[in-house]
Amino acid sequence: MQCDGVCRNNLVQVQVHNVMQCLEKANDQFIKPLDDFRKKKIGDVKDGKKKFEKQTTKFCQSQERYLNLSTKKQDTILQEADASLEMEQRHFCQASLKYVFLLQEVQECKKYEFVETLLGFMYSWLTFYHQGHEVATDYKPYMVDLQKRIQNTRENFETTRDQTKLLMNKMLELRKSKDPGSLDKMYTRQGYLYLMEKKALGSSWTKYYCMYEKGTRKFSMIAYNQISGKITGTEEIILKSCIRRMSDSIEKRFCFDLTAENRPGIVFTLQALSEEDRRLWLDAMDGREPTYGQPGKVSKGEETSLDDVGFSFVQQCIAELESRGLEEQGLYRLVGVSSKVSKLLTLGLERRKGDKLILNDRCEWETKTITSALKTYFRNLPEPLMTFRFHEAFIAAAKQDTRTQRIADVHTLIHRLPPPHFRILDTLIAHLHHVAAKSEKNKMTISNLGVCFGPTLLRPEEESVAAIIDIKFCNVVVEILIDSYEKIFQCKPPASEMPKEISSHFHTTVPQNHRPAVSPIKHTVVTYNDGPKPIYMDPNPMRSSWDNIQLTSSGIGIHQSTATVNSLHSSSHSSSSNQSSGEPLPLSYSLGSHSSIPERDNSSRLLGSSQNNSRITVGLNNSGALGDSKGNSYSQPYLNNAVPERNLSNSSSSSESVASWPGHPQNSLGIPGVGLTPPQPPPYQPPPEHPLINGRDNYGIISRGPTKPPQTSMAGATGGSKWEYARKCARTLYSCVAEHEGELSFEPNEIITNVRPSVEPGWLEGTLRGKTGLIPENYVEALP
Repeated sequence: MQCDGVCRNNLVQVQVHNVMQCLEKANDQFIKPLDDFRKKKIGDVKDGKKKFEKQTTKFCQSQERYLNLSTKKQDTILQEADASLEMEQRHFCQASLKYVFLLQEVQECKKYEFVETLLGFMYSWLTFYHQGHEVATDYKPYMVDLQKRIQNTRENFETTRDQTKLLMNKMLELRKSKDPGSLDKMYTRQGYLYLMEKKALGSSWTKYYCMYEKGTRKFSMIAYNQISGKITGTEEIILKSCIRRMSDSIEKRFCFDLTAENRPGIVFTLQALSEEDRRLWLDAMDGREPTYGQPGKVSKGEETSLDDVGFSFVQQCIAELESRGLEEQGLYRLVGVSSKVSKLLTLGLERRKGDKLILNDRCEWETKTITSALKTYFRNLPEPLMTFRFHEAFIAAAKQDTRTQRIADVHTLIHRLPPPHFRILDTLIAHLHHVAAKSEKNKMTISNLGVCFGPTLLRPEEESVAAIIDIKFCNVVVEILIDSYEKIFQCKPPASEMPKEISSHFHTTVPQNHRPAVSPIKHTVVTYNDGPKPIYMDPNPMRSSWDNIQLTSSGIGIHQSTATVNSLHSSSHSSSSNQSSGEPLPLSYSLGSHSSIPERDNSSRLLGSSQNNSRITVGLNNSGALGDSKGNSYSQPYLNNAVPERNLSNSSSSSESVASWPGHPQNSLGIPGVGLTPPQPPPYQPPPEHPLINGRDNYGIISRGPTKPPQTSMAGATGGSKWEYARKCARTLYSCVAEHEGELSFEPNEIITNVRPSVEPGWLEGTLRGKTGLIPENYVEALP
């Protein structure tokens, strides 16, 4: 009995010791990361908030002291006040931007820091309860999908954070930033003004946040003071007139008077923040001088520097490039020497020297010098070729449900461009069409050309985070122009009204010239400590922007996968011409490489069942990159990556996304069942049907438009289907595990009978072991 008691005591002590070790490990693995996140990230935000509130108070107090200066003060005193206010304003801007940056950073970090900890806890739980293998198997797909989402969310955050930081630094470096009162396109002008309120014993000045809409002439005022932070009711008037207040008629500076149609007999005296601010308010409200009338400004047409000299220079460059054959690798990706490019631009754009320019001297003018000069010419135009006015409309067109709709909308918009823009754009796109036709030699596919010319031809009016995210849609528009050149430029669009979602993006005013500075999105590798194994993504997939579609929390976005101009693998390109037309390409390896294994996109299974999906087939070459296979190669079964047509929306930097995964193996993935190795293919996942999300709704409205799937065939891109007219037998090539009741599971070298076509593209119907169901077409071969 005593021996049994000692054994039980020792056993209890061992169990307690194990439990304590587990608790300590759990604390280090789960609690400590969250506590560090709270102390570091959230603590930094609190410090940033304190600095922002401190600078806000100092700036507002300095501003009020500045505005209370009388006109009778000496000029030196006023100049000192101006300098002091400018310094306080700069400090205020620095503190506010830093605070906004920290807020955005902590909001984005919460998405993966907390979920990543929970994911690690799930892995530890499943390891501890090894007996629950059945449960672990059930949860494995969900956890893999969640890990992909975390990885993509982290990559989106890191990329957007870098771009946002560059934009913030650029804004701080500008000596004179863009007027913030005209940034919001909903209002003609908005900003802070002081309203004089007359009382029984004198008058007082109250700070208001004012908004003016020129179309309706509605002027709104919200009483708000940044120091107190209290917001009262809104007062609205219909503007009747706006007159500058004479300096000798009032003690305050920068004043002007407003009269309202709905408040007859009442004059609103307002004080602007500076002389420049008052001038902008007067311009926005068609203000008049107190002694003479001045007509309101008339909006000018679209100004441009596209003259005959520039057009002649473009024609000369294109003619010389085409005379050289367009077969040099990386034609528009190689960058010329800046001094030679500047010299060529100077000579070509001078009226006196333009006719004497001779480009056929290959020693003096290299091909990369001419291509760089051509890109620089379009990049330095005051307004891009597709104009600021139609910029948002082109972006909306790239987000349409189907490829047919996208082409139709872009077709209509192109023919609405001003004649000089249309003329030179026609010449450029025709040239790029010729370049893409020789992509097998020059490696400049349609997607690569879209990356090179998208940000140049569709330059946004303002540099913002939204513009950074939308840059991928610019590439899509250029790809559409190149791929459908004959239809868009040589045929006029039908006489029909522009769709509402497109026409609503048109601007009525002429935008100013701004250019974005955007670097391509690059993938990184996520590693975990004491948690799930990392998933390695292809660092250099060269796929068309139409294929890189990702699901986001605020809609559907497009994920551009490192299609950089200076790519290390310049010889690896996707066959965009075949992809865009819906024709499949053979999956082939060069002789001597590993045997081809059909592969499927694990991230394609997102939110729906499988029906009416368009399919795109991509090829792999012996270098492991996407591209055509020529020469000594043999064809293997097709790789059908299901990429359904989806409605695209503006995805913000905080959106969580699942991007399309690369279609070729490099390393085995860290999680079993996801990695791809030559001897064993991954479990097959049938192509799902994804819900469409309305691009005009930030939160997503599920809808679907009809899609017409392109034809697929085992016989090749040009041959007919082997299963079209007769029911045959087939031999399985690879193992497949069914994920739905209507699918068949099988192992290699099994015979499936009664094989016939299915209504699902890329699928067949057959009978195995008395059960009839769906089988993937590229997993079987027909028997004679």
